[in-house]
Amino acid sequence: MRISMSVDLIVGIACTVVALILGLLIMLGLGDNLISGYNTASEEKKARYNLQRLRMSTGIIIFVLTAVVWLTILLQLPEYSTAIVVGVVAVLAVVIQKFYVMK
Repeated sequence: MRISMSVDLIVGIACTVVALILGLLIMLGLGDNLISGYNTASEEKKARYNLQRLRMSTGIIIFVLTAVVWLTILLQLPEYSTAIVVGVVAVLAVVIQKFYVMK
């Protein structure tokens, strides 16, 4: 049981570190092509969004979701509670982001 727990912990830490790095790259403007929907939008649709706000809000969403995963790992919460919290946070974040990034 102890080996399985340590493997879960290592995988969780590795995934969150990768997410933090991606969030930082997006916030710095080096990952615009990683923002879903924006990278495939036409120039006309891209012009409707404030790119700086889109970068910041996407990075913050990634950081918040990463914090939820970290808390789950540290507090050893059941997986289903993590899924519920991440789902609620993600839906709220997308709705708020939609209004925040429009010009």
